[in-house]
Amino acid sequence: MKTWMTLAGLLLLSGTLGARPQEAPLAVVVRVSGDVRIQPGGGDPVPAAVGARLAAGDRIVPQGGEATIVHRTGRTETVKEALTLAPPDAGEREDGLFQRTTRVLAQAARTDARGNPNRQGMIRPIPGEPVLVMPRNGIPVMDPRPTFVWAAVEGASGYTIQIRRESGGAPVRYRLGADTVWTLPPDAPPLLPGERYAWTVAPSGGRPTREQSFSVIGPADYGIVSRNLIALTRTGLDPASDGLLVAAAVYRQAGLLYEALSALRALEASGAPLSADVYNLEGEILDALGRLDEARRAFDRADAAR
Repeated sequence: MKTWMTLAGLLLLSGTLGARPQEAPLAVVVRVSGDVRIQPGGGDPVPAAVGARLAAGDRIVPQGGEATIVHRTGRTETVKEALTLAPPDAGEREDGLFQRTTRVLAQAARTDARGNPNRQGMIRPIPGEPVLVMPRNGIPVMDPRPTFVWAAVEGASGYTIQIRRESGGAPVRYRLGADTVWTLPPDAPPLLPGERYAWTVAPSGGRPTREQSFSVIGPADYGIVSRNLIALTRTGLDPASDGLLVAAAVYRQAGLLYEALSALRALEASGAPLSADVYNLEGEILDALGRLDEARRAFDRADAAR
């Protein structure tokens, strides 16, 4: 489970393949290896991309490569030879996980973050202060031993981080070295599920930053995410590799933006071609995290992928 948490969406495509919003997708591409083309409804072939929505009549044409798709029923299939998607059988039920991830991508496709960025929650560098990078903006985390990141202060030989529970109780302080990435260690008490926390950092000999808040998801939400990830593995997909796309959607739906972003970044690092909506989702998440410059770059990549 720890591996899934550290991954840090997405099965509807509205730009690639000349999306047909009136049609519900029958399948979604979740992995592409090598040269694979998609011929949408008898049209011209286009390169396959992770996140591409497929409808009845669409043809997947591997040209020395292969693609893994998830059907709307939840069945996965690795396509190594040309395949044309047939219309669904009467009474065929849509898989719940497929349906939830489709909604995540649909919401990302409609995001207004490009034209109305999150300036209130953006990360603003302040000279001489270790600006808090993550977690922030009240966004929940899944791990009760979260990782904290802040910007370095020139000349600081160490930092003191303070964490307090907003519902009450004495704050806890940890004296650290010069590193600006720190994870709550195993010998420290874990944070409490369902609680909201505020944290701040002070450089050696300096003043503490303004507080940023976050929360740890409660047991009910943790259970939902865990069950969805287990359901993902039962389809034959690994949340840490060929199931990264679906895992990102699971995290995003739960509001776990840091985990969703980690999954998307791992997907990018795999070198697989990504659809416009995958980049749109990444941009929407980065905007909510206050990382506006990175969000703009993600939206630019979405434009280039169309």
